[in-house]
Amino acid sequence: MKNTIQNISIWLLAILMLVFGLNKFFGFIPVEPPADPTAQSFMGAMFTSYLFVVVAIAEIVGGILLIVPKTRFLGWLLLLPVIFNIVAFHIAHDFIGNVIWLLPTLLFTIITYFQFGRIKKAMNYGQV
Repeated sequence: MKNTIQNISIWLLAILMLVFGLNKFFGFIPVEPPADPTAQSFMGAMFTSYLFVVVAIAEIVGGILLIVPKTRFLGWLLLLPVIFNIVAFHIAHDFIGNVIWLLPTLLFTIITYFQFGRIKKAMNYGQV
């Protein structure tokens, strides 16, 4: 059961990251701008700078790495700042708005729970 939940979470998050990363390039899912003026300014700055492309590539590559068991930790590590910024942005500026951000957050939390032994081992790497 544990393995099934972990695999479903990994595949769903990987698909979400791939879809939303590719959407940044191709725009096949329309996205409403946030209601908060500060959030609109932030999104405007992000869309007109290199940050937009960096986030899109991180989402795509992180989603692909998450699928492959040998690179799963690297994919988790790459998606960590992306998910953190998604959560921070929506809590600060667009909490009530679209709630789709809760799904990748929940999936990432589940994956973190199941990968905790690996994460802990990586954090202790090189210590005596």
